[in-house]
Amino acid sequence: MQRGWLLSPALVGLALGFSPVAHAEPGDHIRVGESVITPSVTTGIEAHSNLYLSDGGAQSPEVSALAWVLKPAVLVDAKGRVVLFNLGADYSLKKFIDFYPEDNFHPENADQFGNVSVNGALQLFPTSLIGGKLADRFENQAIPAELPTQEGNATANVVHTGNDLTGGVVVRPGSALSFEALGQVGYDNYEVPDVLTTSTSSVYNNRLQYGPIVNGSWKFLPKTTMNASFSYNFLRWENHLIEAVGPDVEGSELGAYIGKPDADSWRATAGVTGQFTQKLAASAILGFGAMTYDEQSVLDDPFADTLAGSSNELNTTGSDTFADDTTIGDGILVNLQVSYAPLRGQTLTAGYRKDFQDAVFTNYVAYNFVFFRYEGTFQNRLGLGGELSYRMDEFHGEVARADQNLGMKVNASYQITPWLSAGAAGTWARRACSAKDCDGVFYSTQYDDFSGTLGLTFTY
Repeated sequence: MQRGWLLSPALVGLALGFSPVAHAEPGDHIRVGESVITPSVTTGIEAHSNLYLSDGGAQSPEVSALAWVLKPAVLVDAKGRVVLFNLGADYSLKKFIDFYPEDNFHPENADQFGNVSVNGALQLFPTSLIGGKLADRFENQAIPAELPTQEGNATANVVHTGNDLTGGVVVRPGSALSFEALGQVGYDNYEVPDVLTTSTSSVYNNRLQYGPIVNGSWKFLPKTTMNASFSYNFLRWENHLIEAVGPDVEGSELGAYIGKPDADSWRATAGVTGQFTQKLAASAILGFGAMTYDEQSVLDDPFADTLAGSSNELNTTGSDTFADDTTIGDGILVNLQVSYAPLRGQTLTAGYRKDFQDAVFTNYVAYNFVFFRYEGTFQNRLGLGGELSYRMDEFHGEVARADQNLGMKVNASYQITPWLSAGAAGTWARRACSAKDCDGVFYSTQYDDFSGTLGLTFTY
């Protein structure tokens, strides 16, 4: 997991190592030759109406909470004839305040002190016939568990740590045509709260994924490009029998463990992206893919012999088993987006995406996602935004359920000085179960959460 940390400083040194340093005033950023470094820090408050994302029932009531947030960040943009480099890194601290210490709830159990995100991209010989590219993304993020935590000195967060590295060769036969032959490797680690597992370790599972990617693009108009891509991905899990975390609901056919098999995945897409008029931009990408699961990886797990007869995770027949692969309908891939700018500084964007992805607690999820977004800037100081979104998730495997995710967000920012801005945002998030047995097994997966943020950002 140190790859992301080691790679990014090395790329910074390569991009900036031979450039003279120039000083700047606050708001002008730091300039190093042709490079620009922009440090910033955001501080403010964040409030939630439903901190633990609970269903609000008698067994899991909604708990509201207020937190202090601190987020330092840095952006690096380096340009040269041989090297193009970009880096974005931030650290986020979130400290919840317990206004009612006499009750049984402990919001401090949702404190987050390790949220880190680093994204780096490097291009070598960006205008030559043959060049190279390297991109690395590292993140360590805490996500609220969907069960209320009422015990002191415990964590209420699910923590995901992941690193994705992509790199390879870029060939440009002409100014309008380019091809990429890339390789990718990624690692994901998932940890759950101690109260949700009987294991002595908080590690829920680890996944290694790797494979090739081939991309092609043709700029047939100044601002319009045709794209095609093919990728093949091998997904390998460390544990193939995982705990069925969560409440033991009467009527559930799940046993103590769930089968989580390895998989091979591939996808092929093609489409067009461009600025078709001064006010209209659009992209349309269509494709097909599949994800095939290896149920034998579960049956061969050394732990499987101790579970025979105790639950249905060793049964590969029926409609809801870990032998489920993506269907033809799930394999259809769609990514559409249209942006319209009726006035200068005002943009309306609508989009639709249909895709599938590997899941942590079951085989895979196939989803449909639609959104409508507004972004506007007034007098170069006031920024307003809003978004409505809807996502339909259909999970397949031993855990088979359907979720409807609705979201609404409004935000505003004001540039007080070149180095200081104020911002506020309000969000509503709802997950509603739409499976046939929502009132029983999956009732606890439903929630509503209203949240708001208010803060200041200092930029050097």
